[in-house]
Amino acid sequence: MTRIACLITVNEPAGNELARPALLRVALAHSPRVEDAGAGRIYLDASGLEGLFGDEPRLAARLRDAAAAAGVEVRVGIAESRLAALAAARLGPGVTIVEPGGDAASLAPAPLSLLDLPEETATRLSRWGIRSLGELAALPTAGLFERLGGDGVRLQRLARGEDPRPLVSWRAVPLFEESTECEWGLETLEPVVERLRELAARVCARLGTAGLAADGFEWTCRLGDGRVHEGALAPAVPISDAESVGGLLRLALEARPPRGVVEALTFRARPVRLAPAQESLTDRSRPAPRQLTATLNRLVALVGADAIGAPALLDTHRPDAITLAEYSPSNPPPRRDSRPPTPLKGVSQHPPSPLGGEGRVRGDEAPALALRRLRPTAPASVTMASGRPVAVRSARLAGRIVAGVGPWRVSGEWWSPRPWLQDEWDVELADGTLCRLAHDGSAWRLEGIYD
Repeated sequence: MTRIACLITVNEPAGNELARPALLRVALAHSPRVEDAGAGRIYLDASGLEGLFGDEPRLAARLRDAAAAAGVEVRVGIAESRLAALAAARLGPGVTIVEPGGDAASLAPAPLSLLDLPEETATRLSRWGIRSLGELAALPTAGLFERLGGDGVRLQRLARGEDPRPLVSWRAVPLFEESTECEWGLETLEPVVERLRELAARVCARLGTAGLAADGFEWTCRLGDGRVHEGALAPAVPISDAESVGGLLRLALEARPPRGVVEALTFRARPVRLAPAQESLTDRSRPAPRQLTATLNRLVALVGADAIGAPALLDTHRPDAITLAEYSPSNPPPRRDSRPPTPLKGVSQHPPSPLGGEGRVRGDEAPALALRRLRPTAPASVTMASGRPVAVRSARLAGRIVAGVGPWRVSGEWWSPRPWLQDEWDVELADGTLCRLAHDGSAWRLEGIYD
């Protein structure tokens, strides 16, 4: 029979990093299997500990007293499942023991918030009038599956005290760090860079031996006046190549050097394990991490680290609303299928022209008409007659408008301090040029040219 003890902190912030190590030490001193659930919560296997610490009330009291001696006030609950142990610890007076077989009864009055439900699921259950775990456990399983799928059945089993998942044993994260003392002090940048490169080489050698890479590096410089200079860098891809890390270090230190005499240096890496993957013969080839890092180093030296990244669309319909996000080659853009789309029965395969009508196709040539957007857009002067544009002049083009369709009004972000609204026209000039014009109420702009 499985018995699980739950320790939760009292009057401590959820992310208190000082209380977490103390809780882990207390739990590991009493059980070989400990799970760190975060948010000031620790689970440990309480099965078979009677011979060492006595019955469960004595074990719970011992855990509480040991945490108090470490400076952390906790509540303790013991039950057969994680959720029942959590409810006992959170809703009990200090030490609460759920008798074997009593998880479902102890969970019945507990609120649904113990399940950490997604907002959509919590809202749906609230509309159904479900407020407690007992009410969720009493629902017909078949009907719950029809409405919430397998996730609903899983939540119901948890509400009934059924949790077959084993504890995820906590393991200490290996520390990859090297330090050195500079007896005479380093007053210029070049020796600081060289010393850090030596430390980085040692760390990278240890990473390679362990079969790991690093997705982040940090360093600390202790200065002669007692101040501390800190720095960090994150490569585009996890790496363990000492030469590439040394190049990144040099660029980072040249951009932000320590201001003072350096007496000690510490360099550390954030290790990650890369799962081996077989490259597909049909996917486009990817650059080697070392070559990619070297290329990014040169780009950073030319334009700066803030100007390197990948374009990402913003959550808005504003034209060209993009930002610069962190570049991640592990998520390449989706491939486009080179095969032509399957024709739909009864639908013409001649695409409509932007000025109306149906496009023309010569022989087997596929139609292609694309809008080449101008970034930034070009200011334009437009002559209107009877509410329609009849002539346009800009730095890119000028001429008489012989045909046009529009306007199409587009707008968005009316709820924000900077809403936007504009009318768009597709027009054809006398020389056959097709272009798009936009008017935001105050000025005309040339948005793009069709080609």
